[in-house]
Amino acid sequence: MSVRRNTFLRFLVYVRPYWKQILAASVGGIVKFTLPLYVPQVTQHLLDDVYLNPALSQAEKLSELYWSVGVLMLVFVFFWAPWTYVRHYYSGRAGHRSVFDLRYELYHRILRMSASFFTRHKSGGVVSRLISDVALAQNLVGSALTNVWMDAAAIIVILYFMFRIDLALTTVALAIFPFYIFFFRRFGDRIKTSSHKIQQEIESISGNLQEKIAGSLVVHAFSQEKTEQRKFGSDSEHLFSTTMHSVFLQSLNITISNTLTNLAPLVVTLFGGYLVIRGQLTVGELVAFGMYIGPLYLPLQRFSELNVVLANSLAALDRIFEVMDEKPEIVDRPNATELPQAVGRVEFDKVSFAYDGEHRVLHEVTFTALPGQKIALVGHSGSGKTTITSLIPRFYDVEEGAVRLDGHDVRDIKLSTLRRHIGLVLQDPILFSGTIRENILYGNPKATWDQIAAACRDANAYDFITALPQGFNTEVGERGVFLSGGQKQRLTIARAFVKDPTILILDEATSNLDSASERLIQEALERLMANCTTFIVAHRLSTVIHADVILVLYQGRIVEMGTHTDLVKASGVYQQLYFKQLESAAEGMDL
Repeated sequence: MSVRRNTFLRFLVYVRPYWKQILAASVGGIVKFTLPLYVPQVTQHLLDDVYLNPALSQAEKLSELYWSVGVLMLVFVFFWAPWTYVRHYYSGRAGHRSVFDLRYELYHRILRMSASFFTRHKSGGVVSRLISDVALAQNLVGSALTNVWMDAAAIIVILYFMFRIDLALTTVALAIFPFYIFFFRRFGDRIKTSSHKIQQEIESISGNLQEKIAGSLVVHAFSQEKTEQRKFGSDSEHLFSTTMHSVFLQSLNITISNTLTNLAPLVVTLFGGYLVIRGQLTVGELVAFGMYIGPLYLPLQRFSELNVVLANSLAALDRIFEVMDEKPEIVDRPNATELPQAVGRVEFDKVSFAYDGEHRVLHEVTFTALPGQKIALVGHSGSGKTTITSLIPRFYDVEEGAVRLDGHDVRDIKLSTLRRHIGLVLQDPILFSGTIRENILYGNPKATWDQIAAACRDANAYDFITALPQGFNTEVGERGVFLSGGQKQRLTIARAFVKDPTILILDEATSNLDSASERLIQEALERLMANCTTFIVAHRLSTVIHADVILVLYQGRIVEMGTHTDLVKASGVYQQLYFKQLESAAEGMDL
């Protein structure tokens, strides 16, 4: 229970700025549900004092009827209706604004998570928490923060009128309260646990679906449609079973509470009829009392439903706060400094690193890249090439040793300024849904039109962009699906140009391209590298022949270092890799 309370209190932080709207909605709700409670009083008066009163004439009875009902109608039109609008409008506004703030902060936290977070969590699962879990949390505002007050006020007013009518009859009507409270507490935690499990399974399915949809071409290529369909069917069946368990609990909870509330009017009718027959209660009082039974147990039914809403919402909030409580591993140190300008000298000083903290992928790597140099990283897959480039912008932090930029440990530089000096061009060009202009501006949102145009010319992208019907306003589609591989890569190079980085990281930037595209991209990269300290990760050694320094890695260690000419003469790993690739190329030509 303490965990649920703490979760609820944490959520109130996001609701607090809108307390005035919550208050207005609560007042509107109180008016909406208490004002109709005077109708039974008027009904009792008309029955006992007007309709069944032989002392009044027909004209007097009609006059009293018109006056009583007319006043009520005016009150409903000019008082009840406006407050009903206030209740619904401000309840919805406060709920949506609170959820907006919660989702905004959650997204803010997710974007600042370290690379290891996204390694552990599937992207679809993260999106599930950001969208569906936050949507569930919104129910708390309407149900827990406004309905509770209006229902409580309604119950108090109803009990006041009921006690005035007859104490014994009210006591009988309240006999189900202990049973209701018992079942309320019994089902609450079980429903929450079940809801939490459902959300976890939805997260897992969302992650799997996003992976398979993004890789649909691979699914088709290997004819795995039926296999994936079976997997999805199995996961969905498991989710169905978990959901039905939750439905069972919720249905049982609502059934029991509704059964109890439906028994109450029968008990009241039985005992109230007995009192009327005995002359201890008037017909008007019994009718009025009966009219209060529905409004009395309607809040009780909502309390029962609130139990389910609370359980589902708190389970969703638990999952949201799980992400919020996870601390990014890569953060600014307390005394981190700005680095407004960078020369581009990069040093690795006895750097060791392991992704899981146990199995090292780098062992005491030491080298220095001078400003403007082209540093090539070669070696077998898994030798640590990409890991080295990931440590420069602090996607991960070293375990031992240090990475320095212009003599500053990168951990002592504020992340925002460190990464401002670094440009990336990856093997898989990543573009976002939007226009070509928007994707280029991602590298520098403040870039002018002249800078954008110059960047595109330098990237050999200007001609193909202007040839498109909508030019720079052309939509690229999800991950740039409307463009060819070479076009996408040239746009990422243009994006790097507008950033004007001091350090450039090229990770297999020219692989998987046809010769024409590769030539255009290589020309663009040569221009981009002209004023940068460049790190080139490549499997094809033909792309790094002109590098100033080639680092040869083997099992996380630098085993050779030098120029292409020096290394190809040595009897080492580089020579073996180079001649092996020459042989493969020759065989390919023979074919």
